[in-house]
Amino acid sequence: MKSISLVWGTNKATLSGPRSKQHRVRQNARAFAKRLRRAGFGVQKWSKISNKHFAAVAAQMKDENVGDGRIAEVFSAARTLCETYGNDSISPTNDVFGVRRGTIANANSKAVAPGFVQGAIDKLENEHGYEYGPRCAAQIRLQWELGLRREESAKVDLVSDWDRQGRTLHVQYGTKGGRPRTLVNLSDRQQAALQSALLFVSLSDRPGIHNLMPEGMGDKWQEKLSYAARLCGFTKKESGWTLHSNRHERFYTMYVAHTGFQPPNQHESVAAFQQAAYNAAGEEWPRLDAEARDEIEVTAGNSAGRRDVSDAYLGSSQ
Repeated sequence: MKSISLVWGTNKATLSGPRSKQHRVRQNARAFAKRLRRAGFGVQKWSKISNKHFAAVAAQMKDENVGDGRIAEVFSAARTLCETYGNDSISPTNDVFGVRRGTIANANSKAVAPGFVQGAIDKLENEHGYEYGPRCAAQIRLQWELGLRREESAKVDLVSDWDRQGRTLHVQYGTKGGRPRTLVNLSDRQQAALQSALLFVSLSDRPGIHNLMPEGMGDKWQEKLSYAARLCGFTKKESGWTLHSNRHERFYTMYVAHTGFQPPNQHESVAAFQQAAYNAAGEEWPRLDAEARDEIEVTAGNSAGRRDVSDAYLGSSQ
């Protein structure tokens, strides 16, 4: 993707605070800028950003089932850039954009139905009218089987970071916040998904690093992946699910496999969940719930104990 002025302004801005914080601010501000461009806005200066631009980005992220906590994180960085360039016209709160910090827990499951995603993969693998269909199918399978984000599924380096014998995958490119993580104890299905994706390994524009995007295409690949999703009905409008629903399904599966009972967002209320969990596991259910959440939070790229993260995928158990 060619450099755009908002991104240039982000890279050149003078920020305060620790370098780690500055890095996060710049990274999230660049994410805001790129999403704004995807939404069709050509604004080129942070001093010209207005509330309508924030509203457009909020709508786009919500359409992709991004949690309010993540949207608030991106908006905080975008506000910082606006203020750095003398723009104080942005609403200080996110309520006007329909975003409420601290309420990212989903009351209802957004996990895709396994039969649907398998059908979508089959369709793309045999899609003769779209040259990138099989490549997109391989990446969607990685999202589903391993819980990778869509950008991670495109940028994962299978040549260097997949240990077949050790059954681990190091995920370090395209991660949220630039935080790498290692997936361990990969199942046969997960190993098979990675093996299938090997057919599409290409050299990236960074020396010595491979990824699963066509050589030389860069970030424009995400547009191709979005087109593939539309081809197989993998959109909120068409089916009610988006590609991010694959990640929800992966963590749902992990939870049930570990606990033996359904997560909270499969029940009408917290009380109903707790009763069902007790019926299935007795007084052991809180321990099983906590263990499953710790594992999911780490797999998602966070620290164990980040209940706001697991709540976003499973619903709150309290």
